[in-house]
Amino acid sequence: MAPLETEVLATTEAISALTEKVLAFLEEQQVDTRAAHHVALVVEELITNLGTHGNCRDKPAKVRLVVEPRQVTGEIVDTGPPFDLRLAPDPAVDAPLDERPIGGLGLFLIRKLTSTLEYSHQNGQNLTTFAIARS
Repeated sequence: MAPLETEVLATTEAISALTEKVLAFLEEQQVDTRAAHHVALVVEELITNLGTHGNCRDKPAKVRLVVEPRQVTGEIVDTGPPFDLRLAPDPAVDAPLDERPIGGLGLFLIRKLTSTLEYSHQNGQNLTTFAIARS
């Protein structure tokens, strides 16, 4: 199976188009709906954070997805500031809504939805890789 390889800017319009492209690719590859939606959510959240917090709306990120028999693996390469999302604190999900600080839920969801999550920074580039199990 050929991977999906593309570049995307971290803008609302481009992220929306990427989400559609990811879901169409995964459907074509016969990935179950649950796993497909989880992959799309993780990719969307990672690219959205790049634009929102990484200040990289004008620098394309590279996205690569590979469908394997037991999982879908993904990698995102970007030139934003170094950020290892595995080290971000979990939000206080047990606290009442009005006492929770804003932010952090997207990263929390990424960590919960992925079966593996890796990060490295080399030569001015971030590489985030993940896997999501197929049903």
